Amino acid sequence: MKKEADVRTITWKFIPPGAPNMGGAWERLVRSIKTALAATLRERSPREEVLHTLLLEAEHIVNSRPLTEVDVEPAEAESLTPNHFLIGRSCGAAAAGHFDDNVLHGPANWRTCQRLADHFWQRWLREYLPTLVPRRARGDPICRAPAEGDIVLIVDSSSPRYSWPRGRIKKTYPGPDNQVRVVDVETTGGVLRRPTSKIVVLVSAEATAVPCPEV
Repeated sequence: MKKEADVRTITWKFIPPGAPNMGGAWERLVRSIKTALAATLRERSPREEVLHTLLLEAEHIVNSRPLTEVDVEPAEAESLTPNHFLIGRSCGAAAAGHFDDNVLHGPANWRTCQRLADHFWQRWLREYLPTLVPRRARGDPICRAPAEGDIVLIVDSSSPRYSWPRGRIKKTYPGPDNQVRVVDVETTGGVLRRPTSKIVVLVSAEATAVPCPEV
């Protein structure tokens, strides 16, 4: 890798030890994974093979997250994910089924793994998805508001494992201050009305920047 990097004149720059705050996005991702794993395994001592399988499921879940914008109809294609580089597709398979907490106390290791993976997915989404929603610091004058035609990711922590629901904004609803706070999103399952805090723009219909509310 170093030889190839030298050929391409790539320079590696590393943050200093003990400074995770300089890591930016990837350190926030690492923190979200640690938090989700800690919550999933709290007061549980799974067998080694169960823990190993859970970590593999967690790896697969995290690597199924969308990385890029894709200018296509939501139903026609999927966003590029880390899994595309690792296994050639976004996800190896759909979730294996529905499992309740009763399987956590039985001898069925595979079912236990699946239920723990569901717990990890639900908790990790609660940690990760809010980091995707743009927030403007006080004094930052401009950000882009969602617009009709934008392709968006729908923030929903109750989505099935490996599911990243997408849709296209069909209609926007400005508030009294003329800021868009509610949108109708057209999905393969119908039209959903969502607040702008529950969507993440993947593909912009246009690039006009407008003022957004302070937080």
